Amino acid sequence: MNSQKNSVYMDGLFYLAHLLNAGLGFLIYLDPILFKNYGWWFVAVGILTLVVSLVKFSYSVLFQARLFLLVTIGYFAGIVKAINPDLAFSPVAIDSQTAVIGAKMFALTSIALFGASAGFFFAWKKKNNTNLMIAAQSIKPAYWKTVYWVSSLGVLITGYLSAISYGPTVFEGVYGTGEGQGQLLGNLQSIGVVCLVLSFVSAIRVKKINYFIGVLFIAFYFLGWGILLRGGRLEVLSGLLALFVVVPATQGKVVKLSAKHFFIILLLAIFMEVWGSLRSTLFTGATETIIEGYVRLAESGVYFAGTISAIASTFANLLHMVDTHVVGFSFGETYFDYLLRSPPEFIYPNRPPDLSMIFEKYGYEAIGGFFELAEAYLNFGILGCLIIPFLISFVLAKVYQRVLSGSWLYVFLFSAILSVFFRGAWYQTFAFYKSLLTGLILFLVYHIILQLVQNIKYVNKLQDVSDRRLLK
Repeated sequence: MNSQKNSVYMDGLFYLAHLLNAGLGFLIYLDPILFKNYGWWFVAVGILTLVVSLVKFSYSVLFQARLFLLVTIGYFAGIVKAINPDLAFSPVAIDSQTAVIGAKMFALTSIALFGASAGFFFAWKKKNNTNLMIAAQSIKPAYWKTVYWVSSLGVLITGYLSAISYGPTVFEGVYGTGEGQGQLLGNLQSIGVVCLVLSFVSAIRVKKINYFIGVLFIAFYFLGWGILLRGGRLEVLSGLLALFVVVPATQGKVVKLSAKHFFIILLLAIFMEVWGSLRSTLFTGATETIIEGYVRLAESGVYFAGTISAIASTFANLLHMVDTHVVGFSFGETYFDYLLRSPPEFIYPNRPPDLSMIFEKYGYEAIGGFFELAEAYLNFGILGCLIIPFLISFVLAKVYQRVLSGSWLYVFLFSAILSVFFRGAWYQTFAFYKSLLTGLILFLVYHIILQLVQNIKYVNKLQDVSDRRLLK
């Protein structure tokens, strides 16, 4: 009875906090000067709403991660402007980081938090009928062995191609100088992670220690040697998240955030931020420490937070471009361009350029990427910052539930989505779209390969029977 009352109270607080926060966000958007006068009050309501949402969705670490990543960019900018409107939140494109732009970033983020939370709320059903491992009880171990070897080969190939794409390790060259051959395939990350997840799932099903040892080796080969040692960060985090969430989901389990998980995630976040600075200095031997660099920027009026600041600058640039009429609203054009950008560049060289190129085109300075809310705002304004986060969260929750209910197709799709989770959240929504296409294609390819293997085994079996008859 008490638990039901607590649930009712929590739901009430959830609704109230979001309505208040989204309403305040709308007011700030209409009159950004309000943020200059009452900034800390707005920040307090926004953070409280985020905390309530994280508690509400405490049953899924994935949902919590989605909401946290979504608000980090805009709320960081808002907090910096609440401290002092004249401060900058990135050393790049400082002219775009006005007090009005910072206030609008905070406002649109509050509205987006409402939309994303609503997407999870309406999509998620608490009960699931079955799961993949239960449904797989009737499948013979030989099938899972075939899946294991096919997927492991896929991981080894993508690990090698990733290494070629990135170039030398950070101990042998400077990250990001173009010494590698570039992305040989734009969906290489998704292919590798989907295959890696399948290797883990099949190893669990086969239940042999040498299979587990093998899958740990190829995981390190792909994520560690192929990506991390060459400077990649978000790709490694996304790959680990996919393993952490999808593999238990195939057993009908939804991963919750425990204290142990929290500290591991915190350590990973710190390590990756440090690695992001070291990857450009290990080879050159630069002497300024990370903390010294942050302090130096803070003393100059820039509150720098690594990748967060870099992405925040792209959000600020886009709002500045719209406010100053450098560009107008696209009304869905950039999302339609996803279809035209689907084929690889070597097949369709004239496909629309990467959306982040818009900054260079109009003379804006940017480090890279095009934040989810920036693209949503570019297309549909304030309404886009409500609808697009809702749709992404809704689809994410529905795909998650289909994995829990035992759908083999959705294991591919879910793994593919999570393989670019951090890049899709911060750098480009297009990554989510292309990962879904990759997952679907891989599903079809796997079915063809496994069918061929089964046919070959069947033919060999018939040949053996025929040979034994001849010997008789």
